[in-house]
Parts: sequence; C-alpha cells; structure tokens
Amino acid sequence: MRAKYFTANSEQAAEELALDYFRCTRQELKIDVIVIGSGPRIDEPVVRESVEGEAAQETKPGEQIPWEILAIFGNPMAVNRMNAFSGLYYEPDGVYLEIYAERGNGEKLETQNMLHHISRKNIINLSLPAVQELVKKGSGRAKIALEQKEHFYGEDLSVLITGDEQQVSVRLIEPEMGGASLSIEEAKKKLAEAGVEHGLDEEALKKVIDSKDYGEPYVIANATPPTDGTDGKLVFHFSTDERTGAPREIDHGRVDYRSLDLYVPVEEGQLLITREYSTDGVPGVSVKGNPIKQKPGKDVQMPRGKNINVNEDRTTMHATCSGMVEYVNGAINVSNVYTVKGDCDISVGNIDFEGSVHISGSVRTGNTVKATNGITVGGSVEAATLIAGGNVEVKGGMQGSGKGIIESSGSVKVLFIERGTIIADGPISVDVSIHSILETGSTIHALGKRGAIIGGQAAAAGDIVANYVGALSNTKTNIEVGFLPRKRARLAKLEKEMEVLSMNQTKLAQLDAYLAKSKATMDAETYNKLFISGQENKKNNELEAQAITEEMQTLRYEMDHATDSKVHVFETTFSGSRIVIGSSTYKVNDEISFATFKFSDGEVVYMPCEVNKTDFKVK
Repeated sequence: MRAKYFTANSEQAAEELALDYFRCTRQELKIDVIVIGSGPRIDEPVVRESVEGEAAQETKPGEQIPWEILAIFGNPMAVNRMNAFSGLYYEPDGVYLEIYAERGNGEKLETQNMLHHISRKNIINLSLPAVQELVKKGSGRAKIALEQKEHFYGEDLSVLITGDEQQVSVRLIEPEMGGASLSIEEAKKKLAEAGVEHGLDEEALKKVIDSKDYGEPYVIANATPPTDGTDGKLVFHFSTDERTGAPREIDHGRVDYRSLDLYVPVEEGQLLITREYSTDGVPGVSVKGNPIKQKPGKDVQMPRGKNINVNEDRTTMHATCSGMVEYVNGAINVSNVYTVKGDCDISVGNIDFEGSVHISGSVRTGNTVKATNGITVGGSVEAATLIAGGNVEVKGGMQGSGKGIIESSGSVKVLFIERGTIIADGPISVDVSIHSILETGSTIHALGKRGAIIGGQAAAAGDIVANYVGALSNTKTNIEVGFLPRKRARLAKLEKEMEVLSMNQTKLAQLDAYLAKSKATMDAETYNKLFISGQENKKNNELEAQAITEEMQTLRYEMDHATDSKVHVFETTFSGSRIVIGSSTYKVNDEISFATFKFSDGEVVYMPCEVNKTDFKVK
C-alpha cells in the first residue's frame, strides 16, 4: 500500500498530481481532502512551520489558500483497515516527512521504528521539533530539513549483550533499496563499539551476514565460563563398604562358605588414606572481557584415628599395627584384636587375622581360627582348628572328636582336651588330657583338680608334670620327654631319603663303569651328554647326602643327649603307661605312686618324686 499528500491551487490540480504520481486511474485511489482551498481570503497572516536553516514563511493577507489532499493507492478493503505508516520525500525545496494515520481497526504508528528509520537516513540539519510536532498530530506532512541528496542506508547490525555479559546475540537489519551490504570488518567494528571483546565466533558472525535473514536473532559470542576448583578428597585404600558376611571367592567361581566377609584386614605400615588437595580453579572471561569469578574448592581434613600414623603434611595415613581397620563416624580405627561376641560358628566363618583374636563364646566344629598373635576362647573348642603365632587360652575344654587341633608358637592353656591335638613351642597347661596328642618344645603341666594324662601321647622337650598318668583300665599312655616325636619322625624320614641317595650313588657308579667301557665304541656326542649328566647328578647327590647326613647327626646327638628332662607324677602312674627319655623306654606294669622318672646309666629309672605340688602354681 502506498500514500502521499499533494498540494495544489485547486482540488482538481491536486488530484491530477496524485494520478500522475501513482500512474493509475481515479477509481484506484482513495482521496481524502485535508485542506479545502480556494476559500475566502485570509485577513491575518498565517505563519508556516520553519525548518532548521530556513526562515519562517507566512501566508500574507489576500493570498489564496492551496488545496491539500491525501491520496492512497491500494485495495479498497485493505485501505479501510490500513495500518499507520510514514514516508520520507526528498523534494527540490527540502526533505518532507509524511505520516498516514491508521484506518478502521488498523494498527497505530510504530513511532520508534519510524524514528530509527529517520536516524539511519543521516539527514543533514534534521529538525527534531518538526518531527515531534508531526508525531504529536498523528498524521500530515511536515518539512524536516533543507533540500539535500538522499542517503540510502545499508545493512546494519543490532547488538544485544545479556546483563550478565554471558552472551551476545545480533540481528541483521535490512538495508534500503540500493543500500550497501555489511562487511565482516564493519560488523566486527560495530561489535567492538558495543563493548564486545571476548568470545566472538567469527564463523557464526559470517553466517549471519551471508544468510540475509533479517530480523532473526543469532548468538555470535559467548563468555568463557569459569572452571570451578575441585574439592579436596580422601582416597581410601581399603574398602569402606559395609561388610556383607558373604562367603569369599576362592577361585574359578568357587567360594569358601566358612570364610566370610566380616572385616577388612590390614598389615602394619599399610597405606590407608591419601588426601588430595583442593584446587582454586580458573576464572572465566565475559564477552566484555571482564573476569568471571570461579568457585574455589574446599579442602578436606584427615579423619582422626587410633593405631594410625599421619605424615607431616597430612597427606597420607598408614596403619601402625596389623589387624583390622574400620571407618566409623568419620574415624579410622586399626585394631590388632578381632573380637567375636558369641560363638565362632558358620555365621562367623573362618578367621584369618593379623593380630589377636578374642572369642567370647565357643569355636564350633569345622571352623578355623588363625591369628598372628594370640587366641583367647571364652567357651570351649569342638572339632575345630586354632593356629596362633602367640599364646592360646581356652577357658573351657576341647572336644576334638579326633579332628580338633591347636597349634601355637607360644603357650597353650586349656581346661581339658579329649581326642584332640595340641602342638606348641611354649608350655602346655591342662587339667585333663584324654586320648589326645600333646607335643611341645617346652613343658607339659597336667595339674588342677585331676591333673591327669589318660591315653594318647604327651611329648615335651622339657619336663612333664602330672597328678596321674594312665588309668585303672591300663589305658595305653605314651609319655616322652627330651626328644620330641616330630624330631623322631624327621629322623626316620631322613633315613629313608639316605637309602634312596645310596641307591642313586650305586646307579651313578654303574654309569661311570659303563661309559669307561663304551667310550671307544660310543659316538662322541652321546658320550659327552651321558658323561656330563652323570657328573652333575653325582655332584648333586653328594651335596644332598652331605646335608642329610649332617642333619641326621645333629638329631641323633640331640636324641642321645636329651636325657636331662624328667617326668614327675604326684599321685599314680598306672599300668599300661610307657615313659620314654632320650632313646630309652620304661614300660609301667604295676602302679607307681609319687615318682620321678629320669634317665640314669643308659636307662629310665624312677624314684620318689623330686618335687612337690606346691612347687607349681596351679591356676
């Protein structure tokens, strides 16, 4: 739709100007008469609006008033609901602004858009009061500048920077017909004038300019976000997960249902925690080049603990003892005592602990308890296994059923033992031993209310002290002091190994004889192989025989001289008992009371007991 104001001395002349301008018929124009001319003379002067640089003009008395019309070219229906719009006209006597009011339900004039358009036209000596007065009137025609050449503006760029300076978006503004296109350099200059200094995506800006997608917003710059610092953290070098109590896997999918996941084992010096420092992070940069503050990380402190060592700069924590480690309520506790409240049964499973084990209840059949230090059992031990690097104390007794075993590198104290085995390096203390095996590198004391060793075997490198040995039923009971059965077994094994080595020596001697006889007829390669192999085997055989011989000699010397140990029986040694000291044996055929058995002149003899019960502290 097009429109324009025309002025002439008559209405017909004004219409002719409109028809010539629009080059159309009268029926195609909608004409409104704005000023009726050819009227009565004006008696008083009428002052016209002035523009900057031009003196005010006036209509003098007697001068005829010209006709002024508004001609609108367009579809009649569209004209009746026309939106308000404006136009600029560069005429011989100046620059004119025309405003055409809305019609019907058409929209009012977008004043800001019109003023922006005028500003982009770069009009010289623009009369803003004239523009404002015409805008106030809402329609009409006004001279707003002197005559000048029209400037056709080109593409432009609208720049929007978000309030937080995080992003820049632009809109490409459409040029006038004949206006110049915007270059990338000009666009960058406009961005710089708007304050954009950082984060420009030149490829995105080039696409905006090349797209000619006028009025659409595009993001062409982004701030560099800050990199927040990382918080310090504790790296746990042991599992802090809740113990599952599930069976532990052995291998190839098999599990040990008696080895349960109940605690986390640690060794002395083991690394428990590493502390990592926090970082400050890196500040960001806004699109205007301003710094964006980052969030620094927070440091974390080492937890408190027991039986732990933290280095000087508090970055590592190590265990100061072997045992188990727990992380509870922010504290690290390393304990060298593993406590079982209640029985050690299938619900607890086997125990293999670096430290000591305290069991308040009993150890049930089938369970194994291992400790590098001592083991204490508040109840009894069934057909189970206890293996300790320290002392073992069983408050109750052991019903071994032929399978119960206690092995200790220290002492063993048990109330009673029946059909079980105790092997210790330290003293063994027991009230009653029934059909069991007791063996120690120290002494055995069977003292207490009964103090009896009935059946089985008791062997000690030192003395054995008891109230009773054997039973009225002539139960076979073996008592041995001075030289331990395990050493006897070792000596017997070495003797068999020597027999094998002797046979090998005979075969090697036969090989030497064969090679000497066949050297002349045997090819050199075969001879050399057999000869070298024979010599190597002979050397190894001799070295092994020498080592075995030395060990056998040591054991035999110990056996022959292990005669200082004695057996003291305060009450009765029953028939069926056998006393062994060193390499000599005494079989008891009749009851012997209050006697000491010892080695004398190559044999075992007995005499009245050399010690009293009061010499021993019975607990």
